[in-house]
Amino acid sequence: MKFRLCHLLLLFTFSASLHAVFGLNNEGVALLSLLRRWTSVPYSLRSGWNTSDSTPCNWVGIECDSKNNVVSFNLSSYAISGQLGPEIGHLRELEIIDLSSNDFSGNLPEALGNCSALKCLDLSCNRFTGQIPDNFKHLQFLSALVLNNNSLEGEIPESLFQIPGLQVVLLHFNYFNGSIPSNVCDMGEVELLWLSGNRLSGTIPESIGNCSKLQALLLFDNNLVGVLPESLNNLKNLIYLDLQNNSLTGSIPLNFRNCKDLKLLSLSYNNFSGEIPPELGNCKSLESLLLHTNQLEGRIPAELGLPEQLSLLNLSKNRLSGKIPPELGKCRSLEILNLWKNQLEGRIPDELGMLSNLRYLKLSSNNLSGEIPYIIL
Repeated sequence: MKFRLCHLLLLFTFSASLHAVFGLNNEGVALLSLLRRWTSVPYSLRSGWNTSDSTPCNWVGIECDSKNNVVSFNLSSYAISGQLGPEIGHLRELEIIDLSSNDFSGNLPEALGNCSALKCLDLSCNRFTGQIPDNFKHLQFLSALVLNNNSLEGEIPESLFQIPGLQVVLLHFNYFNGSIPSNVCDMGEVELLWLSGNRLSGTIPESIGNCSKLQALLLFDNNLVGVLPESLNNLKNLIYLDLQNNSLTGSIPLNFRNCKDLKLLSLSYNNFSGEIPPELGNCKSLESLLLHTNQLEGRIPAELGLPEQLSLLNLSKNRLSGKIPPELGKCRSLEILNLWKNQLEGRIPDELGMLSNLRYLKLSSNNLSGEIPYIIL
């Protein structure tokens, strides 16, 4: 009798616990399955996911729509470690996934491709490995893909850029290799393309000029080669262009007629040759111009004195010759002026003394003559 009573008590307890879990809707059960895969979870999160609830809509990091479908899954910066399991694919109505700044590891689950309503996927600043699953192409409503600062590898799938409304692509600081997909701008909706800090090779595709809405193109710290495509001149909305630390060659073919919004131009640490385009003076919003450590020749254009917002000008380690144009004294916002290690000659213009915000000036390793103007000392 004692054994039978204990057995019945155990059976009752087990049945009650099953009822507590299976009282949840399917999405709640899927979330609990995800939770079991995590090896480190803060108490505030674990205690906030109540298995006795009928839906997970009041749980930490969860938001639902009027039909109690989970539409937002946001656990950013919760110090979670472990893997993201395939159960994520059961949350079919999700529009936002933000698990950034945690310690997730392992591969990206292919089941994410089942979250067909997804608009924003942010898994940045984790330790995810492996490749981007090809079935991400099924996320036809995705507008932001944020996977930067992980350990992802392989080639960037061309299928990503078949997503019609994709606007933000942040894949920087991973281990991606291969070329930049030639169809990167086929849909013409991309506004921010950040692929820096990878192992990308090959050339910048001419099709980049089809990104008519592009505001930021950040490809620095890769292994890109070849010349700049002239189609970059089509990017009328460009604000940030950073291609530094690659192996790009040739002249700077940009006519800078459509650069009214350009704030940053960084082409440093490449092998560019030829002259600095005087049309840079048309870039009235320019704040930072970094062309150092190339093989640029000729004179410093006087037109560089036209952008009133210019605060950083670095032309060091080139082969520039001629005199320092006095027009640089018109750049009243200039804080850093570095012309070190060129072949400049003549006197240092007194007009540089008009740069009241200047805090760093480096003119050494040139052929300058005469006295340093008192107003600069």
